[in-house]
Amino acid sequence: MTIPAIRAQLAVALAALLAVAGAATSQQAEKTDKATDQKATNQKTATIEITVPEGHYHPTQLKIEGKETKATGQKRVFTTPDLEPGKTYQYKIEINIQPNNYTQIIRTKEVTFKPGDKVTLDMGPPKSQKGDDVRIRWVPTPKDIVVEMGKLAKIGKDDTVYDLGCGDGIMIITAVKEMGAKKGVGVDIDPKKVAESKENAEKEGIKDKIEIREGNILKLKDKDIGDANVVMLYLGNEMQRQLRPILWEGLKPGTRIVSHRFIMDDWKPEKTITVKGEDGDEYTLHLWTITGKEKEGQYEKTDKTDE
Repeated sequence: MTIPAIRAQLAVALAALLAVAGAATSQQAEKTDKATDQKATNQKTATIEITVPEGHYHPTQLKIEGKETKATGQKRVFTTPDLEPGKTYQYKIEINIQPNNYTQIIRTKEVTFKPGDKVTLDMGPPKSQKGDDVRIRWVPTPKDIVVEMGKLAKIGKDDTVYDLGCGDGIMIITAVKEMGAKKGVGVDIDPKKVAESKENAEKEGIKDKIEIREGNILKLKDKDIGDANVVMLYLGNEMQRQLRPILWEGLKPGTRIVSHRFIMDDWKPEKTITVKGEDGDEYTLHLWTITGKEKEGQYEKTDKTDE
């Protein structure tokens, strides 16, 4: 066979081989396309309806998996991206409620769902009073009012006085320097306020009697406040409601709690007074004494007061 003839036969064979390969590739591509189409058909979304409390001062903010949403109103409906069938998904839902211009309530819940589900989630208050994270804007109490708080709590030389959310440390510094308390302990979440409190105690010459701790007061344990004889507060009704069970569990009977303005849910103060400040304004002060029965609910209740 001549060389030209051999070349002609090879060309025919190669063309046939390429045709077969092309057909196989086309069939494989068609199968892949069908599988992709079938998978897309099987994928489904889920619908989540979230009910949020109203923010009286500012509209309630809502985040899903850390991403802020733009929806408003009390009922907010969201549709997920396409989800793979047969899988279970879980989203973290977070809201920021602002009932006034100094309080933020951070509430987090989780919702579990499957593709095709329609689920509802109520972001109302949790069953546990410790369920929320509450953050407040610090506002100082005038020094003359701090003195009145100390008189109401009968602060003396044997007392260890705590200020939870101490800010610049004025309450415990005044308790030690003006009322003779043996020790003052302040706790604040803001490192700048912690530094400021320490600096103020040093300026007043009593840094050896003042201890300032950085931390979240809603995360306090029994041992953190067990040596207190007096606790001074100016935090807001919501924060003090969240703090109440921590005080009940951590404070020993006989410990006095004195608050500028704000109460603690339906736990009735044993004494409430109104004093006139040097600035001419009137200030309301409340006093409670730990009896050891509070955890069982054996305390006198009062009507709740709005923020």
